[in-house]
Amino acid sequence: MNQDVRFGAQSAGHPKISLRLSLALLAFFLLIFSWPAFPAEEGHYKILEVKPHVFVWLAEDILEQEGDPNFSRASNAGFVITPEGVVVINTTNTPFNARDLLYEIRQRTSLPVRFVINTSSLPDAMLGNEAFADFRPAILSTPAAAIQMNRYQSELAGRIESDWRLAENMRGIHPTPPDQTFDREMTLPIASPQIKLINLGDNISPGDAAVYLPQSKVLFLGDLFENQYIPQMASGNIRRWISELRKVESWDVDVFVPGHGEPGGRQQVEQFRHFLVWLLGQVQSGIGQHKTEQQIETAMVPFQNYHWRAPELQSKLVAAVYQQLAGDNKEASASPKSPNP
Repeated sequence: MNQDVRFGAQSAGHPKISLRLSLALLAFFLLIFSWPAFPAEEGHYKILEVKPHVFVWLAEDILEQEGDPNFSRASNAGFVITPEGVVVINTTNTPFNARDLLYEIRQRTSLPVRFVINTSSLPDAMLGNEAFADFRPAILSTPAAAIQMNRYQSELAGRIESDWRLAENMRGIHPTPPDQTFDREMTLPIASPQIKLINLGDNISPGDAAVYLPQSKVLFLGDLFENQYIPQMASGNIRRWISELRKVESWDVDVFVPGHGEPGGRQQVEQFRHFLVWLLGQVQSGIGQHKTEQQIETAMVPFQNYHWRAPELQSKLVAAVYQQLAGDNKEASASPKSPNP
């Protein structure tokens, strides 16, 4: 006797149970087959049009399982649609996220991607470069940032060889450094809108850059500005970082696009600068009191007045600032003193 016949025979003696069971099964199958099919990336990012034809790809605050674990948070990215093609500004921390960015571009235009700009050498802003390779765009950065990205690419091979977990995480990811650089300032060869690339020097990392749209009054600052996020600091200089932020605050800008967090105005940039001034002062004070790096970190972490995202970066940030300032002090004490007149 097959299963269907047995089920029917058993149900025949219990009509109420049979009816309820049938209705329950019907409801179950209707629920399963009518459930909306959301795309896999639903909820992981959003697109903001901050000015006409100027878009920001805003990553959700999640830790990626794929990619370099040292840069597991995707940076913001942006794109500008011009009559002559698309300009992409930063490409996030994996080509998988960059393909989401490309998908959003394709929803709005069929024009090719002509330029990819990396505002920073940090991998969370450039590991998606390869996703745009089919367009053969010019990939641009400052010379110092390009050197760092090429160094990252060459050192990654050694890291992968000695770490199987990293090899798994980086499978399918091929760092693609810039193929062109600009020195101080460059205006892209596009009739409209005007898009200026500006070398900001060594701040959070060597060769930071900004992308400025003067007509739209939008400024992409990359990791030079973080909105309510604890920043990563590579081999940069916190004093120059603060000074550079003061400078850009005076520019004619409505929208400042950060490396992480929501686009903001001048007030948000000032708030971030004040955080860096506080950080510099605290570490400087600890060094002046002859405290060790560990003692300063213990006294400061967690940051009491800055309950921002990425709190796990607090200790690394304090350590990076300490090492910079301690190094400055050693250089100052080692330099020859001028003879007395």
